[in-house]
Amino acid sequence: MRLKHFINERNMKYGFGLSFFDIDETIFKTFAKIIVKDKHSGKVLKELDNQEFNSYKLGENEEFDFGQFRNAKLFKETSIPIDKTIKRVQRMIDKIESTERGSGSRIIFLTARADFDNKHDVIETFEKYGIKIKKPTTYIERSGNIKTGTVDEKKKQIMLRYLQEGKYRRIRLIDDHKANLKALLDIEKNLPPTIENAVRQYYGLDENEKAIEFFALYVKEDGSLERIN
Repeated sequence: MRLKHFINERNMKYGFGLSFFDIDETIFKTFAKIIVKDKHSGKVLKELDNQEFNSYKLGENEEFDFGQFRNAKLFKETSIPIDKTIKRVQRMIDKIESTERGSGSRIIFLTARADFDNKHDVIETFEKYGIKIKKPTTYIERSGNIKTGTVDEKKKQIMLRYLQEGKYRRIRLIDDHKANLKALLDIEKNLPPTIENAVRQYYGLDENEKAIEFFALYVKEDGSLERIN
């Protein structure tokens, strides 16, 4: 199947789709830094960009300062849209909202960030580029609000929570960090039978029909995609 067919919600007659989009370096190029400080002295040890943060493990005497990461004004004033991804999301939203059957499909923006200090600035940034954050079609999930675990582990928790609804036949993760994509592949490999059975019952599928298809899509620097599964 060609990439443009499985990324644009063209298969909605086969059931609902659930698409998770990362934000930093996937929807927008962003410039907030995560500061690594010494726990005791408060001395700044390192500044991490989003990609470095995804895989960084704190040392015994280190802690994160997320001040810039939570700064909605900084996000609004400095974020640069990645055109290919923006257009892709716009097409998907249009397709979902224009198709009665597609009204159950969803797009979740799944970020490693925690809550911003002003959600309205964030929503305005998306809307400036034609992306409405409007339930039930779209929503922003902030995995940084989960207190423990790595970025990929936190994102995995959120993805599983949505899958437990038992009504999605296409699951996509579009992300610039391969560890996060591997988390989706781990869900595919170890899919709880309760989720698969719920989808089969929801659609009345027989045993020979594949209940759920997973798409792990790596975002390159120019916004183009590479499927890794």
